[in-house]
Amino acid sequence: MSENLRVGVAQFPASNDIQENKQFILQLVQKALAQGVELLVLPEASMCSFASELPVLRELAQQHSPGFIQFIGDLAQQNSLNIIVGVLSIGDDANEQRVSNQLLFINADGKVQNAYSKIHVYDAFKFKESDKVKPAELYEDGREFVLIQLKGFTIGLINCYDLRFPELARELVNRGADVLSVSANWIPGPYKEMHWDVLLRARAIENTSYVLASGQTAPKGVGQSMILDPMGITLAGCGEQVGVCVHDLSQERIAQVRELLPCLANRRLP
Repeated sequence: MSENLRVGVAQFPASNDIQENKQFILQLVQKALAQGVELLVLPEASMCSFASELPVLRELAQQHSPGFIQFIGDLAQQNSLNIIVGVLSIGDDANEQRVSNQLLFINADGKVQNAYSKIHVYDAFKFKESDKVKPAELYEDGREFVLIQLKGFTIGLINCYDLRFPELARELVNRGADVLSVSANWIPGPYKEMHWDVLLRARAIENTSYVLASGQTAPKGVGQSMILDPMGITLAGCGEQVGVCVHDLSQERIAQVRELLPCLANRRLP
């Protein structure tokens, strides 16, 4: 009998008031636990506002990231909850002033098991994230790609603007992903909500994979966090309000869709 995994995607408006962010997260964790969630996905840059100037981001990352990560780790351990969360980090290169925009997977023991550094930084729509955030290094062995193993599911991590690059999602699927987890602060603007919705559905449909999408809410994000079936239909959604949406992922459903729609098996191009 195949296993199920109960997942939750959460949304809230992160700011540079880190204590307030922690209170939002604490409330969202409590709501998720009340519904039996085993994996909770939080937005990109959950600790602070990455729209801040670089000196502010560096100071926040240096002074607060370790404590924030410990806070999430304690929540995970105390509640036997797996958590994906977005943070900003200082790299090891002393000559690099920019920060890293990372997604961390913190397991139910409270340990940081995986860290994914954003590959595609948001240099679009008159925003230049690369002025403040260093893109991830790319390696011949593909170590930049992050896959999480949980209850028989393989979850690939995607960070916001990465969503616009189908080759990243496909590489994660090539490496075994059957769930794609997207954490974002999807900035509002003309066409932006439509792009968010269409791109999430496309990644689900073309990869016959579940998609877990967590974004920040207004004023800096569009919200609209959701859980999508491998056929691209919405299983659960948060709308524009702070909150959590929950659904069970089924290995049986993935197998069923991939048998019915074998586009991964039918590929002829690399």
